[in-house]
Amino acid sequence: MAAILLANAPYSLNERYGKLASVGSTLPHLGLLMLGSVLRKSGHRVRIIDSTAQILDNKETLEEIKKFQPDIVGFTAVTPSIFKAFKMASMVKDLYPSIPILIGGPHFTAIPEKTLKDYPVFNYGVVGEGEVTIIELVDALTSNRKPSNVPGVAFRENGRVRINPPRPPIMNLDSLPFPAWELLDDFPSKYHPALFKYKRLPSTHIISSRGCPHKCIFCDTSVFSRRVRFHSPEYVLEMVDFLVKHFKIKEVIFEDDQFLVKQERVAEICEGLLKAKFDIAWSCSGRVNSVNDLALLKLMKRSGCWQINYGIESASQKILDFAKKAITIEQVEKAVSLTHKAGILAKGYFIFGLPFETEETMKNSIRFAKQIPLADVSVFMLTPFPGSRMYDIAEQYGTIENDFDKMNVLNVVFVPKGLSKEKLLYFQQRFMKEFYLRPRIIGNYIKRLASNPLNFIRMLKAFYGFLQSIFGKTAAL
Repeated sequence: MAAILLANAPYSLNERYGKLASVGSTLPHLGLLMLGSVLRKSGHRVRIIDSTAQILDNKETLEEIKKFQPDIVGFTAVTPSIFKAFKMASMVKDLYPSIPILIGGPHFTAIPEKTLKDYPVFNYGVVGEGEVTIIELVDALTSNRKPSNVPGVAFRENGRVRINPPRPPIMNLDSLPFPAWELLDDFPSKYHPALFKYKRLPSTHIISSRGCPHKCIFCDTSVFSRRVRFHSPEYVLEMVDFLVKHFKIKEVIFEDDQFLVKQERVAEICEGLLKAKFDIAWSCSGRVNSVNDLALLKLMKRSGCWQINYGIESASQKILDFAKKAITIEQVEKAVSLTHKAGILAKGYFIFGLPFETEETMKNSIRFAKQIPLADVSVFMLTPFPGSRMYDIAEQYGTIENDFDKMNVLNVVFVPKGLSKEKLLYFQQRFMKEFYLRPRIIGNYIKRLASNPLNFIRMLKAFYGFLQSIFGKTAAL
């Protein structure tokens, strides 16, 4: 048995949310919870330190690590946090020079060789889904064997980076244990979604399927692959039952890439929620071309669904086609309209700065968002993440700033030909002002506040941050 510490390096709310940090998410890292769960099931002693969610700095994180006295330490990282993971790992290595340090997550999976070359403090890396790989890797390390025959592992051998053959996707997701929420300190009281992503607390998120079959050029699907796999409705309902009974959870966010892709399964989950009388609220994300059944939406509403998030990206069909979204503007209009008709709030995600973006296409996206019955929007900057098709072709269509620290969908790191960073920021602010400073939207938020007065202080902080973000220096361009 080994003592294994899994950590998410400190990545502050200010770094992740900017002026809206006070109302940002502190939800736990599901990847760490899954790895902790399978390691514990295999007999290992496990400690999870989710520094980002627990709002710990490097010094505080290191103190927690010292208390545990680990045999192996593993980190996870997204692109903007990879250097933070390296910095934290270096502090651990200084303290425990002989301890193997592992790295996994989206950034490493996208560019494993470069990561091991750039950050030599990491001894081993897990490529792709990690639940099976980490068990075999830990078994090899605790037996003083090189993981030469472990699929999905990368490491150095004779001064060169060696990447073992990939591990096939896990097909029977129901074979996996539930995430190890009980390994978290103060769960769920210290963990919450971003302010407008929930109605009731305590709330948490789950993943009920893995993989996305679509080919959007701005997405990196290397961890879960394009092969869609599902937990059964029975497994999902059992997991919700566990959260309700053990942690008094009142709301669940389904973080699947595309929760609505298999509509019969969605209906079974809804029927199960109604039959069990959990009385929970829930939300999910979906593609607009999967929404065509008003009866299903009404069933979702009855079972507790209050919001569906849609990746709309742009009101330009040319841009959507180039981005390989495989949706039409008409499908967007229909999905949002049906969702509204069913009494469910629709939130639209937009991206500014895709190739062929112009001032006119951004104006059209703003007009379009105001014409359809959206209740919320988020407007992100195109970020060509490593592992995405856009990362490979970025220089053909504009200029890219290859600074991983800034690749967080908030900063402008890619500017398409014909535009400027200042113009992109100006239209982002304009979008938010024109969309939110309307009587209908303000009235909706007042109703939401009245239904949950406990959020009043956080709502005031959010409004202050919102005003700061939309009336910044670029708004006068």
